[in-house]
Amino acid sequence: MIQGIYQGAASMNALEKWQAAISANLAAGSVAGYKKEDTNFSSLAAGSKQKGGDDFDAAIGLSMPQANNKLNLTQGPMQQTGKDMDFGVQGSGYFQIKTPSGAKVYTRNGEFHIDSTGKLVTNQGNTVMGASGPITTDPNNGPVTVNHLGEVSQNGGVIGKLTLYDVGAQGEWQQAGKGMFVPKSGSQATPVANPDILQGYVEESNVVPLQEMVSLISVSRAYEISQKLVTTLDQTTHSAIETLGAP
Repeated sequence: MIQGIYQGAASMNALEKWQAAISANLAAGSVAGYKKEDTNFSSLAAGSKQKGGDDFDAAIGLSMPQANNKLNLTQGPMQQTGKDMDFGVQGSGYFQIKTPSGAKVYTRNGEFHIDSTGKLVTNQGNTVMGASGPITTDPNNGPVTVNHLGEVSQNGGVIGKLTLYDVGAQGEWQQAGKGMFVPKSGSQATPVANPDILQGYVEESNVVPLQEMVSLISVSRAYEISQKLVTTLDQTTHSAIETLGAP
């Protein structure tokens, strides 16, 4: 019974981690380029052997459920916006962004604009980095166009190039908030050899709200069952102790 209580508590902890991932997905589901977190479950075998009354070993295994969250990097739907400074990435690749602290982060959110100095920035005002640094336009030199390779042109001349980065087949990304990502420890972002960028489009998040709501209901029901199991086993254990301990 004690083992059942431990297993029930472990199940509740795993379900709480799954619920946290679902909540994060729903909260950021409207952020362009956001990648949802999927939750899968594994078991951590925690076994022990106890000697039985007939002088043989009885193996008792505990299967402790563990929740593991992992980024789902599948492509989100491409939405045409018609805005010149919106850019959607098809296939692999992430834009490199420089934060005010100087840190480099990466995003699939291509909702950019040109600030008062002519520099290409994100909606938060962070600098979009090109192949040779920040991309600066001339507001008096006509419209800005970007081809699928990321070459930025104005008045017939190339003024910069949007570079996409990825961590490769063996690398991994981790969330950095607001649709931003950074390479996990041991991974390194390198330029994508054959980028495919669409001007006037943005990639929506790959969150499907209906699926997340269904998962949320499943979590709620499973949590309720685990909670009832733990409560029942706890009450049974308490009654057994009181009965066996009575004179």
